[in-house]
Amino acid sequence: MRRGDLRRALALVRRRTHRAPALTVRLMETADCGLCAEAHRALRRISLERPLDIQRVDIAALEPALRDRFALRVPVLVAAGEELDAAGLADGAIVRWLREVGGG
Repeated sequence: MRRGDLRRALALVRRRTHRAPALTVRLMETADCGLCAEAHRALRRISLERPLDIQRVDIAALEPALRDRFALRVPVLVAAGEELDAAGLADGAIVRWLREVGGG
């Protein structure tokens, strides 16, 4: 590897290294849900630019009251006590919501 290539690679790593603490985002989902999978992919793309701790929660394992609360709404994002119905949302809308609830 040439010296210039190494410098460019290190600069890219520095730009991609998050310095802020990660925002915990819970993805309430169900098994075999295409919209849930797309919401997870969107969160993974967003986490390249913003530090996120993504926790996937299968609502089937929740107590009945919570399961009923989320059953017709999945996928739902939960962060900082706020909820967002994420079905079909673009990455930009999720980023704006994360900025509102988590700051930054």
